[in-house]
Formats: sequence, C-alpha cells, structure tokens
Amino acid sequence: MKQSSKSTQPVVPALPSLPKPKYSQPIMLSLSLSLLTLAVTALAADPTPPKLTYLYSANLTFLAPITIGAVPSGSRNLLTISGGTVKGPKINGKVGSGVDWGLTDSKGVFSPDALYTLHTSDNATILVFEKGHAPNVQILFETASEKYAWLNSAVGYASGGPNDVGIGLDVWQIGA
Repeated sequence: MKQSSKSTQPVVPALPSLPKPKYSQPIMLSLSLSLLTLAVTALAADPTPPKLTYLYSANLTFLAPITIGAVPSGSRNLLTISGGTVKGPKINGKVGSGVDWGLTDSKGVFSPDALYTLHTSDNATILVFEKGHAPNVQILFETASEKYAWLNSAVGYASGGPNDVGIGLDVWQIGA
C-alpha cells in the first residue's frame, strides 16, 4: 500500500473578528490614570497596626534543664515545665506540665519551642504552643472548652523573660 506524499495539516478555524471598543482612547487613558492614582494613594497610606487585647500574665516554673548540646543550628536544651500561675482578665489558673525544646543560636538568641497546658480556675484545659525568638513569642491555643473556644482561632503574642521563679510572660491576643 502506497502512502500519500502530501502531509495533512490540521484545520484551524478562523477566529471571529473582535468588536470595536465602545470607549475612545482618551476615556480609557483617563480611566487608567484614575486607577493608577488610587493604587499609589493606597500604597502610600500608613498601614493600620493590629489591635492587641491583653489576655493574661504567666509565670512558668521548670525542672533542671536536660542539655542536648551542640547541634547544627545551635545549642539545644530540654526544659521541663513543671507548673506556674496564670492571671489576667481573660484567663486565670495554673500552668500544667509541658516541655520547651528551645534552641540558642550562635549569637546567644534563645528561640523557644514549647508545648504545655493551662488549667483554668473554672476547670478548662488549654493546650499552648509557643514559638519565636526571645523575647518575642507567637502563641497558638487549642481547647475543647466551649467557654474558651474562641482561643482555637486566636493568635497570641507574648513578651517576657527570666524572673525570680522561672520565666514570666505577658500574653496578648492579636487582632481581637
């Protein structure tokens, strides 16, 4: 059987002609300049700082640290959280157990990475996740309590440092 020497080209349908614009060039230019002016004005405006709502102050106590030692990213210690207190307008109670497997970098900056519980005075349990670069710490919460369910979507900010019992933190909710 002999094949045809003609190559078959796909058939491309003709594109419909586009309608002529309804607006003249001066109107389009004016509209473009107006949008550009709005964009520049928005970019030049000062951003609004987030609202902070004070939640509580906490004092965390620790057992003797367990030194892991030098690791590629710094010096690692395991700090067992043994208790403490929580007092504030939104949460009151006691700090339960937990651990901070923080890292100290070559510049001496401690980066906490902690997980511990809070036991409120009205018998709710709240799991606390901390991460940051001291003295600035981000906090996330998790709880099954209906009263404190708002914490499940809250982002917290804490600032603090060593005190006479361990570590003291002042905690705010961001954007509340």
